[in-house]
Amino acid sequence: MKKLLYSLCLLLSLESMAQTDKGDVLIGGSLGFQTGEGSNSFNLDPNVGFFVGDNFAIGGKLSFQSSKLGSLNTSTFGLGPFARYYFGSTSTKPFAVTEFDFLSTSFKTNGQKTTSSGFGWLIGLGFAAFINESIAVEGVSGYNYSKFKDADGSGGFALRFGFQVYLNRKSVSALKTNVLGN
Repeated sequence: MKKLLYSLCLLLSLESMAQTDKGDVLIGGSLGFQTGEGSNSFNLDPNVGFFVGDNFAIGGKLSFQSSKLGSLNTSTFGLGPFARYYFGSTSTKPFAVTEFDFLSTSFKTNGQKTTSSGFGWLIGLGFAAFINESIAVEGVSGYNYSKFKDADGSGGFALRFGFQVYLNRKSVSALKTNVLGN
């Protein structure tokens, strides 16, 4: 546990630039909730990506959504890849994004539970507004579509906000050395 805490302190203290260069890493995601009369929902979407080329990142993401509308409870879990291409070299970097998710959902109402699997994808544009050298607040908007087995697909406009931590190669190397002892 001490090693993990020390690693986190080291990571936060390293001088890093807002990098989107080959070999850099991004870690973050989005969190959301909505509440209304008789309904509420919560979603969490963590992700990790690697810059395989300058301004081009690929990675994986998880998604979890839980919602309740009256007596209907729905939980959805997703896992899939994403790709991003960043433009510019300012403190606000726009990017194009595409995501694909393998989905599993469960519906529970009046004591009966039904499950289904499916897929979803998103194509859109985003921006990363850096608040310091390595942390950015992000927004993504685009077209989101999902389809579950034995059901019609549905799609529409998506808008979400989150944050990312951008680690340059030097930071990642120091973190690996400290955690793994190499």
